[in-house]
Amino acid sequence: MTHMITREEKVYIYTLGKFFIRQGDAVISENTSRSKKMWEVFKYLLSNRDKSLFPETILDNIWPEKDYADPNTIMRAQMFRLRQALHTDHASLSLAANIVFSQGCYHWENKVDCWIDVDEFEKLATRAKMQAGKNQEEAIEIYDQAIKHYVGDYLPESAFSEWITPLRSYYHDIYLSCVFELVDLLIKNHAYKEIIKLCEQALSIDYFEEKIHIRLIEALLAEGLTVRARAHYNEATSAFYREMGIKPSDAMKSLYRLVGMETGSFELDLNTIQEGLKGKDIVNGAYLCDAELFRYFYKLERLRGERSGQSVLLCLMTLITQDYSQPPGNTLREVVQSLQDVIMDSLRKGDLVTRWNEAQFLLMLPGLNREQAALVMERIEKSFASQYSLKGLKLQKKVETLFPLEGDTHFN
Repeated sequence: MTHMITREEKVYIYTLGKFFIRQGDAVISENTSRSKKMWEVFKYLLSNRDKSLFPETILDNIWPEKDYADPNTIMRAQMFRLRQALHTDHASLSLAANIVFSQGCYHWENKVDCWIDVDEFEKLATRAKMQAGKNQEEAIEIYDQAIKHYVGDYLPESAFSEWITPLRSYYHDIYLSCVFELVDLLIKNHAYKEIIKLCEQALSIDYFEEKIHIRLIEALLAEGLTVRARAHYNEATSAFYREMGIKPSDAMKSLYRLVGMETGSFELDLNTIQEGLKGKDIVNGAYLCDAELFRYFYKLERLRGERSGQSVLLCLMTLITQDYSQPPGNTLREVVQSLQDVIMDSLRKGDLVTRWNEAQFLLMLPGLNREQAALVMERIEKSFASQYSLKGLKLQKKVETLFPLEGDTHFN
């Protein structure tokens, strides 16, 4: 039986996560897939409901690749179909009444009362921000309501339309502001469980917003869930590196150090490495990291290499005595920092370096073959010999593929 819409039933227009129009139990836009063009026109008019639009402007923005000889005729045909689709039997006034043509332009008028999700979302976000400095409990409740409205990007079915990009970014930015402002209020109440839940929901909307991951890990640490925090760090940084080629930011690396301290995974010599990093400009050169982070990137590069077939070279440089024994600590301390400086000055941007222990450096050199890597290490050795004294030590060098082929040495 067809649902009978009365004149009192309001029209609801949803644009976040999925586009549809509902009035009572009837979904007016249910034939979207069969009438894509006319609904694109409706979406454009709805999105620009504060403007008067010429037919050619509408067509040029929705289908910029096409050249229409008579845009007025094309628009009249699309509007005829759209008005038929918007017309509902037994309603006192069709939603089509909101689309008005006058003085050669189309514009939106609120002749039929409509609830539009983005209007409600924006209104709640503004109210919450105003209440934040007055009544925090009320602000938290309103922020929560606003966030629940944002179930996905604005008009996702039109994702490849250029005209929609600014609006999609606009509503997405409002959403992120609501999330982070709500997190700040929840922190004041030490409501870390709520923050964890909020951030996990936010990541389902935007997984590659790093700040959400940071807030989630901080909340997990505050709740004493250190193992879970570390697992999430590894999962998130792996995804960023795998999907976008992005290494952890300084903020993420700081969190990793906190997680490492909690789990007792730091080694004593990491403090020395961190001191060496503080005054070292690595913007135009290689990246120096601690052994734990190097191991983490090693695992990622191995996985990428196994998929792509491209090798990455792992190089080991070891300071030893003339009789191949371990040098005394006081001798090492005089030499190792100078060697580190030469290594960093000799490598390219994107190469990775770690001080593996008191006498060894590991280098990861993507894009080079064995011969090229050997030449790099020879250059490092010659450069070091020309500037510093080895003080009775010698430098041993070894090169292996990162994801070993048969007969290679595995890196554990």
